[in-house]
Amino acid sequence: MAQRKGLLLFSRPDAKFESWARGVRAISDTHEAVSAWRPWFGFCHFLRYRVQGYRVEAFVVRYLNDPGSLASALLRLGGDAVTLFVARLLGIPIFWILHNVDRETCNQRPLIIRCRRHLVRRNASAFFVTEKALVEPAQRLHALPAPVQVLPLGEPSDASLYPEQSSDTWDRFRSGAERWLRAEGAQAVDFPPCLLVVGTPEEKYTHFWRLRELLDHARGRGLSVRALVVAPLDEGYGEDLRRELAEHVARGTVYLSETYVPLNWKWAKKHCTALLRGYSDLSMSHAIYHSVSVGMPVLAMPGSVVPKVVRDEEIGEVLEDDFSNLEQVLRQLQPLNDATVAGFFSARSGVRAAEVLLQALRDLAAAR
Repeated sequence: MAQRKGLLLFSRPDAKFESWARGVRAISDTHEAVSAWRPWFGFCHFLRYRVQGYRVEAFVVRYLNDPGSLASALLRLGGDAVTLFVARLLGIPIFWILHNVDRETCNQRPLIIRCRRHLVRRNASAFFVTEKALVEPAQRLHALPAPVQVLPLGEPSDASLYPEQSSDTWDRFRSGAERWLRAEGAQAVDFPPCLLVVGTPEEKYTHFWRLRELLDHARGRGLSVRALVVAPLDEGYGEDLRRELAEHVARGTVYLSETYVPLNWKWAKKHCTALLRGYSDLSMSHAIYHSVSVGMPVLAMPGSVVPKVVRDEEIGEVLEDDFSNLEQVLRQLQPLNDATVAGFFSARSGVRAAEVLLQALRDLAAAR
């Protein structure tokens, strides 16, 4: 009878987890990455897999965001405490991926979030960030008891780059966006630059909240610049963003998707000059991985580590804080060549992430 694989149990399934799971499958016949549907009830998964005869070799903690209500936030704090206690009783190591080094994206109750982070930090055996430039800030801000390792986000899957697009939502968005693009470029020899702004509006994403300022700057200097905004405007900060951009929507320099649309990145590359990306916190953008995958350059706003990555990897251009170099960088933006794309992913693949995780397991075993 074949021995069951050792499990790396991750909190929260998403596209990044899927990339890591593919990497583990690619290089190991003895390990498998699986996800937990409710990470703060991780102890239930520990017991379930134990009864089924599996061994959980590590519990990988990821996001510790505020859920929105006080009751839910307290429930997660209590669940974290029980999960970490049971993990210690069962000898299951805790791995912590600091996607957001300095603060969580949803941080409405910072005291509760700090308590959750403190619990994880005290109980974790290995620590990871998603980009080399985040190692030093993580060590400095958290005084971690072990070295910080780099766990890249991994290549996006074809399903996330080119999702099935048979829905009425996509058809309406695409036809509307293409009509807008044609109308705005009809009088120009070359179509005006169009910046892609994609994701969920949160406070940390400066590409949403400084977009009006950027477009105002361009207009004041006679530059024709447009923005295609793909975001869920019917939730969270969506209404704030709609009000923020209303003047440019009326002017025709912004097109809003209104609701979130799974984006075909090949279509986006065909119609957009660059991905606009800006962060106010210490984290790395997975959207950049999608953009680079299809050869679309990145236009980075100042702040955090994204500009450093863009410069070091030569995957786009970086704006000055006052946008004074906007005209210059727009002229310099070019589609990425195959060598640049390959170079970016050579150290950021899902296989590389799997190697880092499995090596962390071996290091812990050797230290025991």
